[in-house]
Amino acid sequence: KYSGLAFLPCLVTHRIPIRQSTRSPTVSSGPPLSSVQSEDPSLLLSRAPLPLLSTRFPRMQVSENEEQLGYGSKRFIGAVADKYLAKYGESSALFADPSWTKTKADIVASALLDWGRCSGATVYTHWFQVHNHMFTFGKDGKPKWEFSGAELLKGETDGSSYPNGGLRATHTAGGYTILDPSSPVFIRGDTIHIPTVFISWEGYALDEKTPLLRAEQAMNREGVRLLKNLGFSTEGVQSNIGLEQEFFLVPRDAYARRLDLQMTGRTVLGRSAPRGQEMCDHYFAPLNPHALECIKTIQEEAFMMGIPLRTRHREVAPNQYEMAPYFGSATQQIDQNLMAMTLCEEVSARFGLACLMQEKPFAGINGSGKHNNWSIGTSEGINLLNVNQVTKATGNPAIFPVIMAALIAGVDKHGDLMRASIACPGNDFRLGAMEAPPAIISTYLGTAVTEFLDAYRKGSDATYTPAARTVKTGCRSVADFTVPTEDRNRTSPFPYGGDRLEFPA
Repeated sequence: KYSGLAFLPCLVTHRIPIRQSTRSPTVSSGPPLSSVQSEDPSLLLSRAPLPLLSTRFPRMQVSENEEQLGYGSKRFIGAVADKYLAKYGESSALFADPSWTKTKADIVASALLDWGRCSGATVYTHWFQVHNHMFTFGKDGKPKWEFSGAELLKGETDGSSYPNGGLRATHTAGGYTILDPSSPVFIRGDTIHIPTVFISWEGYALDEKTPLLRAEQAMNREGVRLLKNLGFSTEGVQSNIGLEQEFFLVPRDAYARRLDLQMTGRTVLGRSAPRGQEMCDHYFAPLNPHALECIKTIQEEAFMMGIPLRTRHREVAPNQYEMAPYFGSATQQIDQNLMAMTLCEEVSARFGLACLMQEKPFAGINGSGKHNNWSIGTSEGINLLNVNQVTKATGNPAIFPVIMAALIAGVDKHGDLMRASIACPGNDFRLGAMEAPPAIISTYLGTAVTEFLDAYRKGSDATYTPAARTVKTGCRSVADFTVPTEDRNRTSPFPYGGDRLEFPA
């Protein structure tokens, strides 16, 4: 009897076609498939005793006092930073200007040391690099606490041992981690994590964050210039994103029997499962109680670090789930997403589960996307893709169509770069199948915006004013409701959604 819990086609039986092998599959990666398949998958997910887990990982009590909850207490911004910077005559307002790294690094380092000691963190890392303790031992054998501005701002490591496309050899191995002031410092466990970029001795980017920051800088420069030419002045322009993180949770003991899942992140052998997602009844089913306890713990640890994982729900495939945060600046959101993925993988292990982040772990069912809801806005908080907001703030109805035309031209001219940015072995199995958009990059604006832009380019002075449409429920007891001008498009690789463009590829 189907209980609303996920039936697990993903345990042992699914395969994903990659290429024809010239060798016969004579080597087994674990017990014979038949012996594993004999287990009832619906029981595997709930095998661990929940009372024991609840004892080891207690739920937090709900409180109206955010300080009592501890939300955001492990991120060094706002009130948390104010408490420790006040001792040195400063406040968190100094972080609004990145030049603090040139004038007040020692002050911030001292405040971070105080914060770390009060929070039980005695180690710092230029995230992702080496961990260093913030003390030495004096002649009397007692700890001597030290953390300088220079240590906060820069670290050095072996750049030749990092995947870098051959930029570093062992005889030119210098790699430098430099603090990124656009992303807040945070604590996890006993370690202060300092977000950084990774650059070579010659100044080459060894990471993916440095090119992102350089691109943001170029967009800011040209965006400010464009708006000024259109009669509107702003302090800056930035990318804002919201990343929807999908993943699978499967029993860890079954995962341990699948060497293909462990080594490649996806199944490469076995027969198709007796049931997949044909009934389309997983997305709206109740969360599996065991998986829910795991996800609650992930969210709570994220909340402590100021990561706003607001949404949690099932996804379309069996045992597939999703969490999504609020919108935020691109650099902060990416750092937070990386930590959220780490939490998913590590916390799930405590619950006897394995978290699969690969884009297409199983054939015949949906893969896991990281849908990127992208927009651009001014430093003052104006969303440049929201026509009503930008027209009201600027008084110039021409700004919205000019920005939209520039974005469409960018997709048309540089679609190959967008495609390259999402190209990896796992995602290339996902694109063009099941729920995933096609691998050919295009954009969809909706009928109303398309007709408006077409008229605008022909010289019309008409304005685009999206109006909500009322839908009648047909039920006297249920109120009528409004919907956006356009329906949701789940097929386009880059559709416009009213105030953002979604990149679900």
